[in-house]
Amino acid sequence: MKIKNLYIYPVKSLRGCSIPTATLTRHGLKHDRKYMIVRITPSDNNNVDSNDNNNVNGSTGGERKYTYESQYVGRVDSLCLFSASILPNYENAEVIRVTYNTPVPSSGTNEKEKQGGDGDDDGGNPYIEFPVIADYKNLEKLDLRIHLSDCVGYDMGSKYQEFFTKYLGYPAKLVYVGDSTREVKGNLAPNQTHLTKENDFDNGRGSGSTTTTTTTAGLNDWFIFGLFTWVLWYLLGWNQNNIEGHSKYTIQFADVAPVLVTSTVSLEELNSGKGEDGKNELALDITKMRPNIVLEPSTSNEMIPFEEDYWAELEVSNGNNDEDDDEVGDRKDARRIILTGNCGRCKSLNVDYATGKQLPVHGQMLKRLSDMKRRVDAGYGYSPIFGRYGFIEKGSLEKEVRVGEEVTVTKKNEERTVFYWPGLSTGTKPRK
Repeated sequence: MKIKNLYIYPVKSLRGCSIPTATLTRHGLKHDRKYMIVRITPSDNNNVDSNDNNNVNGSTGGERKYTYESQYVGRVDSLCLFSASILPNYENAEVIRVTYNTPVPSSGTNEKEKQGGDGDDDGGNPYIEFPVIADYKNLEKLDLRIHLSDCVGYDMGSKYQEFFTKYLGYPAKLVYVGDSTREVKGNLAPNQTHLTKENDFDNGRGSGSTTTTTTTAGLNDWFIFGLFTWVLWYLLGWNQNNIEGHSKYTIQFADVAPVLVTSTVSLEELNSGKGEDGKNELALDITKMRPNIVLEPSTSNEMIPFEEDYWAELEVSNGNNDEDDDEVGDRKDARRIILTGNCGRCKSLNVDYATGKQLPVHGQMLKRLSDMKRRVDAGYGYSPIFGRYGFIEKGSLEKEVRVGEEVTVTKKNEERTVFYWPGLSTGTKPRK
C-alpha cells in the first residue's frame, strides 16, 4: 500500500490542509496542531469543577480568574467554518492563514459587518494571519487542560481574540503551544500499551508490569528488581537523560496521540451504504475524520476494510531496497510509526461544513458508522471506531514522508487493542 494523502491541522479543530511531504517529529507531523482556540469564562476559583476534562483556572492579571476551555468541533459545530492554510507552502512555511468561510445559506450579514482580521480572501471571506512559529517568550502564559492532561498555552493577544470572538459569538483566545507538552495518559504511549485499566496504570507505572500485588514482599521484590535494572543501565553507560529519552512520550495540543492513520478502503466501505430509499448515502469527506496519514492500496484487493484495527507498526519506504536490506524492517530509509490505539468517533462527523450545523438525521455519519457494527473497542463503549492513533518511532524523528511512498505493516496485534485514558474511556468519565 502507499500514502495517498498527508494532512496537518495548524489550529486544533479547525479545518486543515493537504501537504505533499511532511517532517516527522516527536509530536507528530511538523506544524500540526501548534495553535488552539480556548473559550474564556470568568469563574470563581472556589467553584471550579476539578473533574472537568478540559477546564482549568488561570489568571489574566489582577484578581479576576478565568476558565479556559479547549474547543472541539464535536462541541462547537461552527469551528468547521474556519479553515487553516500554510503560506507560502509547507516546505517554506512562514504564515498560517485562518479564513472564516461564511456559512450558507447566508445569515444576512452585510459586507461591512463581515470585515475583520487582516482582510478578505478572493471569495470575500475574512481571514487573519499569524506566524507558523511564534515568538512566545514574552507572551502571557495560560494554564490549560485537555482531557485531564495539563499544559500551558501562550496567549497570542487581543487582535486574534477579537477575530475569533466575533465569528464564534463568544469570548475566545488563540493560544500557541510553544515549548509546552502534555502527559500521555492511560495506555496510548508505546511503552504503556499493555495497560487496560486504572489499577494497572497506577501499579505498573514505570516498570512495564501489570501486576497488582501490594504486599510488603511484593514491594521488596520490585525494589530489588528496580535496583538491579538501574545497576545494569549504569554498567551499560546509560544516564538519566537517555533513560528518559527512551521511555517518555509526550504530546502537545493533539487529543491523545500525535498521529492518526486511516485508509481509503475503510472509507469506501463506509460510503457504500444505501439509504432506506435504496439510494446511495451521502459520501463522507475523509477530512472529517481528521487523519494525518491516509493510506490506499497499491494493487487491487491488497487491503480489506478496517484491517487497520489490528495494525501495530507501519514502515514507510521509498521502495528502493539496498542489497544489504535483507527484509522489511532493515531498510535504511525506513521510517516507522507505532500504532497503539483506536480512534473513537463523535458527532463531529455529523457537521455540515457548508452551514456549520449538524446534518439532518438521515445524513448523519456517526449513526451510519455505528450501524456498521464498528463499536469494536470496549474502552470507547458506544463510540464507533475509525482509524488508529500512533507515535513516531524515535529512530524516525526529523525524517520526511511523502505522498506516494510505500507503506508496509511490519507488526500486527492478534486482537484489537482496548482504549484506556482516564476521563475518556468507559467507566472513567467524571461525574458532574
